[in-house]
Amino acid sequence: MMAALAALAALPALAAAEGPGVGQFLQATHTTARIQADGKLDEPAWQQAPVFDAFVQTFPLANTAPSQRTQMRVLYDENNVYFGFHLQDSHPEQIIRKLGRRDQPPDSDAIQVVIDSAHDHRTGYAFKVTAGGVQADSLLFQDNKETLEWDAVWDGAAAMAPDGWTAEIIIPLRILRYPSAPVQTWGFAAQRTIARIHEESLSVFIPRDANGRVSRLGHLTGLEQLQSTRRLELTPYLATRMVMRPQFSDATLPEPRLLDPSADLGVDVKAALSSDLTLNATINPDFGQVEADQIILNLSTFEQYFPEKRPFFTQGMDLFQPVLGTDSPHQLFYSRRIGLDAPILGAAKLTGTVGKGLDVGFLDVLVAGAQRNNTDEARPDRSVRFNLTRPLHLGPDHELPATLPVPENYFVGVVRGAVGANSTVGARVSSAVPLTSLCTEAEAALPVPPPACAAQGGNAAAVDWDLHTADGTWAVQGQLEGSQVVGGPPSRTLRDGVVLERGAGGFGGYVAAGKLGGEPFRFDVNYRYASPTLDLNAVGFLRSQNQQIAGLGLHYTRPNGMAGLHRFDVDFTASQSWTTDERLLPRNGSAVLNVRGVFPGWYTLGTELGFTSLGYDVREISGTGLGFYRRPELYLALLWNTDESKSFIVNSFAAVGFNKQMDGSVKLGYGSTVSAIFRPNDWLETRLSLNVDRTVHGPRYLEPGEAEQYFFGDLRSEFASITLRQQWVVTPKLTLQAYAQLFTDFGRYGTFYEARSNGTTIRVDRDLVPTSYVGPTGFHDAALNLNLVLRWEYRLGSTLFFVYSRSQHEGPYPRGVTPPATLLPGNLLSGPANDALLVKWSYWWSV
Repeated sequence: MMAALAALAALPALAAAEGPGVGQFLQATHTTARIQADGKLDEPAWQQAPVFDAFVQTFPLANTAPSQRTQMRVLYDENNVYFGFHLQDSHPEQIIRKLGRRDQPPDSDAIQVVIDSAHDHRTGYAFKVTAGGVQADSLLFQDNKETLEWDAVWDGAAAMAPDGWTAEIIIPLRILRYPSAPVQTWGFAAQRTIARIHEESLSVFIPRDANGRVSRLGHLTGLEQLQSTRRLELTPYLATRMVMRPQFSDATLPEPRLLDPSADLGVDVKAALSSDLTLNATINPDFGQVEADQIILNLSTFEQYFPEKRPFFTQGMDLFQPVLGTDSPHQLFYSRRIGLDAPILGAAKLTGTVGKGLDVGFLDVLVAGAQRNNTDEARPDRSVRFNLTRPLHLGPDHELPATLPVPENYFVGVVRGAVGANSTVGARVSSAVPLTSLCTEAEAALPVPPPACAAQGGNAAAVDWDLHTADGTWAVQGQLEGSQVVGGPPSRTLRDGVVLERGAGGFGGYVAAGKLGGEPFRFDVNYRYASPTLDLNAVGFLRSQNQQIAGLGLHYTRPNGMAGLHRFDVDFTASQSWTTDERLLPRNGSAVLNVRGVFPGWYTLGTELGFTSLGYDVREISGTGLGFYRRPELYLALLWNTDESKSFIVNSFAAVGFNKQMDGSVKLGYGSTVSAIFRPNDWLETRLSLNVDRTVHGPRYLEPGEAEQYFFGDLRSEFASITLRQQWVVTPKLTLQAYAQLFTDFGRYGTFYEARSNGTTIRVDRDLVPTSYVGPTGFHDAALNLNLVLRWEYRLGSTLFFVYSRSQHEGPYPRGVTPPATLLPGNLLSGPANDALLVKWSYWWSV
């Protein structure tokens, strides 16, 4: 199999791969002059550098001359590479130069450079400066994937000019990976955006329908005798907090509240061990400035996937991404697992290249915490002290958890090698090892088992491949993996009834192949398999084991427009899944048709029609493995988005679903999201979004009765979420952000049913009979999250944060009281609340 995959990677390059980038070489000029990042290009050294102005338009008129001229110059010295731009504009008064926070630029005129300094045709660094002087950076990996969360310390600025605007971008060599060579040749492109007319132009033409970006870059050369950097970057921080929290853990007792002061000291370290190898480390990291996750209502039987926001886990993580990125169905590494139950004591990450075409990445994280000395909440210990298990934290005993968190070590390792011109094969391992004694059968049977019985460790290993033809049009991607359970209880029962014993192994994998580039037609086929005992969730993310899925995708795309449209796409996907146990029960099937286009006026319209076929849900009746036979569902959705470059923007989505009921009738559910963005001037932005949903679920599992008896109830649920984001930008380096989310939901069970199992399945249409039921008939919840962040980058790489946050939840309803079926917040304001004030100072320097 691997020989066949390698043969695909070695296919001859198609004509598109022999585009302008192959023969284009831009020249950098050495300088000894000091270049100041003010955006003005007034240093004499800029006039000595050759000018490049052969930009080509990529949108909306592909492969034509740009409407405005762009001049670029490149300088370098022993520490930095400098890019200077003169961006001419025949209507300078129409240049869009809105302000925003670093890495969050609004839609504006902008210039961006993309650098593949390792020249591996797979990985690149992107640095952007808008006409308003807002900086943003990102990391490109696997040729056409990008993460906006990568961050580095560099400088850039913009300035207005009589005939347009100018910009400077200064990139320190220490943040780039490049080989040792007398003369460096890097992959390179510069991209200009003119926001008001949505025009994009590049220094090298890259078709919008190409399935590849880094591999199609032009070249930057002439950087001579660059020395391998061995610099060390240190960013120590000091964070102080005041937290007002309820004295009692019982949610029915929100008062009184206690004021707990605390302080943390930590440091981030970045060391360039060579020009190809970088070490990142952190000791006692603090992420208090990171925005909280959005509150959601999850009534599915699957875990919700949340994006990572913590800087240490977002920077330089391209090597740790699976071949399909975050769309991968089987992920060996999901960083949100780390730090959930215990604070991170320290972490280290080593990434880079150890040979031609061979990349490596290793990550190790240790989590450990402390517990209260005094567990009497009525008489809390308010004394402030250090704890040996959290040596860099100072705080009162009362703030610590009542139970000692299980210390655990997480490790991830990746090796990835180049195959041919545009493909890779690799191997990866991950592990989570609880640093505690094993939980015994007797301990697991206790009414309150010790923490070791709740720990879930595991090992996993995989091989993967990402093979493309040289132009990236055709591809075969996939992964084969195995897992082993480590630590935790002697055995545990999964939601689908599979008993997972300590030491148990599992296996799985996925493969996807097809035509991923070119136009107008593309297609892909995919298959994934997860054995009943495959367990990746100790460190990774696996939505469901005991499942195999076969899928097909057919696509019609016109990225450069057609028939008066700026863009037009049609996508059809279909899939069918079965269990992988001996029963091979059909779980569900689906078919989705999506049509969308960008119309004159730059607004987007789209529609989606979806159908879910009959199938057995083996996770609904939790812990039994019984297949619960569901009815088919049909939905129709509409999408409408307005021009992103305007001062007032509306993005909207609405869907209606059709669900067949037990009595044969069809009930409608709906969901809608409307977001409005208002930018009355360059420095103020308001974002308001409303999300409402009314879902008719049909019968849902409630609880077991007597032997082989189960109770169900027709569930109708609703939720509403109002989210406000307010941003005030004094300068791109001094910003104030406010975030608020009010979330309410309720569920009400109607007609109740009971069913007797035959030991394998329960069918909605055959086995459920009406019954009387005494038990909870609904739920209601309300929550409020507030966050106010003042961020000041008072010097390059050094920041000062002032953060206020509030988290409040509705208190529980008394036993026997039916929660109201309303979206009003209820007793939210009388529920338990936490208020926190954080001041965090950091200082960056390079030695």
